[in-house]
Amino acid sequence: MESLRRLYIFTGKGGVGKTTLSKAFVRYLLEHDHEAIYLTFQGQSIGPNATQNLNKTVNGIREVSLSLEECALGYIERRLNSRMIASWIVKTPFFRALINMVPGFSYLIYLGKILEMGKANPRLIVVLDAPASGHALTMIESTSNFKQIFKSGAIFDDTIKMLSRLNDPEYTKIHVVSLPSLMSWQEAMELKKGLQERTPVDVDITINNFLYPLVENHIDQLPESLRDKAINEKTLIEENSSEMQCVLPHSLSRDSTAIEMELVGSLSKLI
Repeated sequence: MESLRRLYIFTGKGGVGKTTLSKAFVRYLLEHDHEAIYLTFQGQSIGPNATQNLNKTVNGIREVSLSLEECALGYIERRLNSRMIASWIVKTPFFRALINMVPGFSYLIYLGKILEMGKANPRLIVVLDAPASGHALTMIESTSNFKQIFKSGAIFDDTIKMLSRLNDPEYTKIHVVSLPSLMSWQEAMELKKGLQERTPVDVDITINNFLYPLVENHIDQLPESLRDKAINEKTLIEENSSEMQCVLPHSLSRDSTAIEMELVGSLSKLI
């Protein structure tokens, strides 16, 4: 088995099941006596109705939803050692424009918060349900961009620390999630290539919702459209199996928690 990382990033096109798979992986880690959380980002800009970080437990999983404004406030407060000054800076039009207009600045702030959480609790494993495809590329390259912008100083030092963790194969791993369809697969391969060009960490593809194993014993009894779908999925996976780290079956359950429970036993390869 591969060594356990501290940050697992799940990404891919919208609708491929990233959220369910991310939560199922958290359940897998918890069942194996690891401390793990499910984490998301609330948005990429700061607006007039900014929210707080949310931290709650849902169906046995600790779910953390990070607020960009709250993360920015915490970062500036630590740098200036003043909550009052940090609150003023975050609310200035200039700072809001900087975050909202500079590509990747929001991810720099979010990643800083994730690393802070890891520093506070070295046993914690963060499972990030990341933004889809193009946003994931921006997130991965954001720290490199800011390293080039800020040649020295506090932000430069913090960026170096983020890069060292984000690009550490023993700390971070990325899972690209795909459906077993040709279009979804091609998009996943393009995303994997783009990520590999930007980071040395492992980037693997997981196929979700594979129908064929459920119907193979009754394939001739299926409606033609459903039969063709199952056979096409089977062909796609057979032809590209070497590029797939994990293939997960379709679930007949309708409840998301039940699906998560079903997936847990198949997720050891995601470590």
